Amino acid sequence: MRFSTSTFLAALAVLAPLTSAVSVPTKRQIVVPAHGTTVNPAEGSTITPGASFAFKYENIDFCESGYSPISVYLSTSPPTAADVTSGGELSEGSFVYRFGDFLIANFGLPPMGTPPPPTLTAPTLDGVADGTTLYFSVVETYRDCPGGIELEFGLETTTVTYD
Repeated sequence: MRFSTSTFLAALAVLAPLTSAVSVPTKRQIVVPAHGTTVNPAEGSTITPGASFAFKYENIDFCESGYSPISVYLSTSPPTAADVTSGGELSEGSFVYRFGDFLIANFGLPPMGTPPPPTLTAPTLDGVADGTTLYFSVVETYRDCPGGIELEFGLETTTVTYD
């Protein structure tokens, strides 16, 4: 049986997408719609550069871990699930300030690492005008979720005014 060049190329064109999809590893990152709640700063609050403001985040502990890591950011546009890296951080360029990483103890366990502080200090942001709406975001990491999923993430965003 003889194959013509055009038949071979047509078959190759049909099979090429299948082989590349199988051979290229894909990034496994799951951002679920479930997330905790930022109590403070409240939606629509004003934060002033250099001034402290109340911070309280109520995690949901989606996978019932002993400790829940969170990362806290300010952005000029609302971050999306696509901005969350496989390490549970917002990608560079999707935020203008990172307040830090904190560890919430669950089930009455003793604090470990750096617990979330009761207050944060608003940064001075070059190029951000007074009255600008910013997005205060928390990425919560869920560890050891059922189904063999090592890490999942929740992304919660609250708008604040920079003044």
